[in-house]
Amino acid sequence: MGPLRLHALLSDGPAGAPPVVLLPGLVTASRSMVPLARALTRHGLRPWILDPAGFGYSDKPPHALAIREQADIVAEWLQVEGLTPARLLGNSAGSQVAAAVAGRHDVVSRLVLLSPTLRPAVRSALSWMRAVPARTGRCHRPGGGIRVRLLEAVHDRLGDEPSLRALNVISYAFAGLPRAVSTARYAVEEKLERDLPGVRAPTLLVRADRDPLSSASWVRHLTDRLADGRSVRLPDVNHTAFYLAAETVANVVGPFLTDGSRTTPSADG
Repeated sequence: MGPLRLHALLSDGPAGAPPVVLLPGLVTASRSMVPLARALTRHGLRPWILDPAGFGYSDKPPHALAIREQADIVAEWLQVEGLTPARLLGNSAGSQVAAAVAGRHDVVSRLVLLSPTLRPAVRSALSWMRAVPARTGRCHRPGGGIRVRLLEAVHDRLGDEPSLRALNVISYAFAGLPRAVSTARYAVEEKLERDLPGVRAPTLLVRADRDPLSSASWVRHLTDRLADGRSVRLPDVNHTAFYLAAETVANVVGPFLTDGSRTTPSADG
């Protein structure tokens, strides 16, 4: 497999604003993080939203990638783009990638794990996915140009503020179901907590209190494994907070990413 080209959306922000790199959740790709990126610009940040390898506009490798493989590619991309040490925010399965980047590579200055997944009870409930054959979702890169043009056309048709459901359907369709299922299997297998002892960057864990993929006890367990960890909860929102409550999320993570403020709307208990 040759070098993979990763695509990133770069949001407008104040001149000279510090960059923050956003890693989306499973399959949803960069367009799903646009509302949060816009909200973060109002906190004096300049967000980059990365399409993971195999999804969105990024190159498709010939097989689905495990979480740590994705993390190694992201770490290399950060260095090539001159964004290290990086402010890094991962949402949902993106939190698994972000934790692996920070735990395995010395390239992160501040880390945000938004809706960190998957709590042990959910992993156990989804353990049947381990029977899914690994490294499926084969595809050929020569068709990438056509795929990208089609994706651009569909996104243009959707307009500036599509529903999250529409974005998810399109992301799954263009990634391909075999690749999406294999990537989900890797997310179930990956234990986010195993990379946290290696994280030296100050880390903020953000849990939506109606998120079925996380829990207060799970976030406390993760926080305890960090050298410099803290956590907050978002009242009255669920796993879609990154899209449907972007301003609320930005108001929590923006101060942390810019100056390390510990001000939070509600301490996790």
